[in-house]
Amino acid sequence: MESDEIRQALREAERAEAAPWTDYPPTPRWYPPATGLWAAGLTAVLGGLDGLLHSLGVLSLVILELAFLRWYTRYRGGMWPTGRPPREFRSAIAWFLVALALIAGAALALATVSLVAAVGLVAVSVTLVVARYEQAYADAARRARERLA
Repeated sequence: MESDEIRQALREAERAEAAPWTDYPPTPRWYPPATGLWAAGLTAVLGGLDGLLHSLGVLSLVILELAFLRWYTRYRGGMWPTGRPPREFRSAIAWFLVALALIAGAALALATVSLVAAVGLVAVSVTLVVARYEQAYADAARRARERLA
């Protein structure tokens, strides 16, 4: 009997630890394209502006990001999850980070030829990668909830 109680307590602790990863409101549909546009703006500012325009561009992007983080904190009831993600999330997170690194590398290489093309590449590819990641995240959350039920 005691081992069943211990197993149950461990399962409840694992469920509570996974809750920030699995219990969240749906991501708004505008989020992937907004992220793509923000990343494209960052690419344009870092790659094409100098002096005061560069500073104003960076400042504008920082203000947009801070406004988003303020809204997101209220929307989600806190910031993103902390701690080690449940195993269901690990491949999606790894894929996302690799995809973003590949986009950054491709944009840097393309910017040496055409900044406009690099900005376009970033806008489209970041939008698609974030949209795919959101789907993978939702699937991982579903699988984690099923495993921990």
